[in-house]
Amino acid sequence: MTAQRPPDLVALTSRLVNVPSVSGDEGALADLVAAELQSQCPPCELTRVGHNVVLRGPHRSERPSIVLAGHLDTVPPAGNERARLRDDVLYGLGSSDMKSGLAVMIALAKTVDWLQARANLTFVFYECEEVALERNGLRRLFPEMPALATADLAILLEPTGATVELGCLGTLNAKVTARGRAAHSARPWLGENAILKAVPFLARFAALAPRPVSVGGIEFLETFQITTAEGGRARNVIPDSFAMNVNYRYAPTRSPAEAVAELRGMVPEGFDFDLVDAAPPGIVRTDHPLIEDLLGRFGLERRGKQAWTDVAQFSERGVAAVNFGPGVPEQAHQADEFVPVANLTRAYDVLHAFVSSAPAVRAVRGEPA
Repeated sequence: MTAQRPPDLVALTSRLVNVPSVSGDEGALADLVAAELQSQCPPCELTRVGHNVVLRGPHRSERPSIVLAGHLDTVPPAGNERARLRDDVLYGLGSSDMKSGLAVMIALAKTVDWLQARANLTFVFYECEEVALERNGLRRLFPEMPALATADLAILLEPTGATVELGCLGTLNAKVTARGRAAHSARPWLGENAILKAVPFLARFAALAPRPVSVGGIEFLETFQITTAEGGRARNVIPDSFAMNVNYRYAPTRSPAEAVAELRGMVPEGFDFDLVDAAPPGIVRTDHPLIEDLLGRFGLERRGKQAWTDVAQFSERGVAAVNFGPGVPEQAHQADEFVPVANLTRAYDVLHAFVSSAPAVRAVRGEPA
C-alpha cells in the first residue's frame, strides 16, 4: 500500500467540531469517525463498541505495538459550537480539546502504510473522558480488547501544543462538610453558624500556593482548590451545614491512597470527610526506547502534563504512555477555544514520520523510572 497525501486537516477538524459530541452524546461523531475510517478495511479491522471506535491494523509479531488514542467528547457549549477559521487559527468547541487530535489520527489512518509501518498500530476513539471515570470509554474497551493493555506505547493526542507532555497529575474530589446548629437568625446565639465555622478552613486553602514537585526532572504543580460550596436552607435560619468540594491535583510521586490521606489530614476535627472520586496519576517514562526516539529524533520539548489524562489508565496497566497532540492546553474548555493551524501540521508530520519508519526494535515493557 502506498502512502497517500494527507487530507485537509483544517477542513477535517472543522467537520469534527461541527458535530456536537458533549459527553454522553457522542453517537453522531462516532458515526462520522467510523465512516472516515471504513476505507482502511482491509487490511485493517474496524470495531464499534457503543460510542467507541477502534481501528486495528495488521499485526506482525516482530514489530512493537503502538496505540494512538483520543476522546470524542467535549464539555458543554458556550456559544462556540461552530468552527471558524481566522488568521490561520481555527476556533470552535473542542478545536483544541481534542478534535484537532482526532483529525490528526484520522489523517494518519488514511495515509500510513499499514504493512510497512515500524509498528503494529491501533487507533482508539472513545467516549466520556470529560466526565466521571466510571463512564470513560476506555474502561469498557480494556476488558473487551485486552491487547490494548499489552501495547508497547500509547500516545494520547491530548492538547499539548505539539510538545511531549509526560505523565499526568492524579486527581481526587472530596466533600468536606462543616456542621453547626440551626436557629432563628434573630437569635443566632442559640445556634452555631456552619458557614462561619468553615472560614478558617477556607482561609487556609485560599493561602495555599501551587506546590512544585519534580519527577525525573519533570516539574508538576500540585494544587488544592475549593470548587463548589453549598450551605443554608433559608434566609432567616442559621445554617447547620456547609458542604465544600475540595479538588486536589497531585503529582505522580503519590498513590491515590496517599493523596486521600494527606487531604483528610488537612480537615479540622468535627468536619465530615467523604471521598467523591479519585483517579491515579500517569507515570513519567523517559527510559523507554520508543519515547526516547520520539523525543530525540524530532527535538521535541518535554514537560509534565498539568492535568489528568488517560495516560493514567494505560500506566495502571503497565503500558508506557505520553501525551502529544496539536491542541493548546490553556485553550481547553475556554469559550474562545482555538487551535493554530501550524500545530495541526506539526503534530501530523511528527507522528506520521514516527509511526512510519525507524529501526523496528522490540520495546521492552519494564518498570517505570
